[in-house]
Amino acid sequence: MAEILTRDEIEEIVIHNAVNHSEYRNALLKNPKKVIETQLNNKLPESLDVKVVQETGDTIYLRLPHVITEGSELSDSDLEQVAGGKDDADSGNTTYTCNNATGGFNTRNEFSSEVSLI
Repeated sequence: MAEILTRDEIEEIVIHNAVNHSEYRNALLKNPKKVIETQLNNKLPESLDVKVVQETGDTIYLRLPHVITEGSELSDSDLEQVAGGKDDADSGNTTYTCNNATGGFNTRNEFSSEVSLI
């Protein structure tokens, strides 16, 4: 099973690569969503916007996390609909395997300048 990374772990990997590889950093600044998707070997939701800012010698940035407001979360009923799993009632098959699954988190930490990220 693929290791599940936290947001902090993903940021650490991306920042490490950006600090150590100028081509990666430039690609990240130009098209951060594509670089992150390539790094994770996973597609991010279309509705998700990814922005990267680079600090300078006289400017730093603090990241404030999104605060979920009441009413913006899924209801218990909505959660039950999406968390129910696969049920193929016609065939009687209520289980499935992930043997043919693709994607997931790819945690490689190396960067090859031979690969185009943009």
